[in-house]
Amino acid sequence: MLCISLKAYTRACAPVTGGISDILVFDPSDMNFTQAAPVSGSASPYSAIALRAGATAEGGAKMFNTSFLRDEADWNWTQSVKGCSTKYEHKFGFQLPENSQTLTTFLQALDSASCCCGLGMIIRLNDGRIFVAGEKYVNGSAISRFTIVQNGSTGGTGKLYDDFNGGNIVLVGPYSRNLYEYNGDWADIEALM
Repeated sequence: MLCISLKAYTRACAPVTGGISDILVFDPSDMNFTQAAPVSGSASPYSAIALRAGATAEGGAKMFNTSFLRDEADWNWTQSVKGCSTKYEHKFGFQLPENSQTLTTFLQALDSASCCCGLGMIIRLNDGRIFVAGEKYVNGSAISRFTIVQNGSTGGTGKLYDDFNGGNIVLVGPYSRNLYEYNGDWADIEALM
């Protein structure tokens, strides 16, 4: 017998789809996620998202779409342990086309947010599942620090006409667990864009 209660990993028998269809970034201080109490020791997914009080008064409180190149985004995580401390290193990568002032401005905003408040992210997979990263407020209270920052991005023009011209954006962040799923409607997120 184990010293903790484990639940079996089960899933419906169906094909598995990879890839990301949407990545949105937001200021973690602007959003509040609703999460039901754990059931039999298992965390519940987030069920709602809303602007926090004061976020609308300050203006600019919304989610921003990244418009990455189709089929050029991924999320990877690596779990590690040191003693009894567990860490999940999350890494999000996506390609933004065309070196331009627009790309420079976006990169500067990511750098500023990385330094000041970190980034919040919503990731919708091609199978429709939605995950949240970098959240700061759950059920109206601040949770333990989970900061996503830009770190390791690269870019360039290539040498030929058909070479990639743009940025390979990398956002990373360590946390004590894997990402929680959001089981609300995508329309609720679109309303915040």
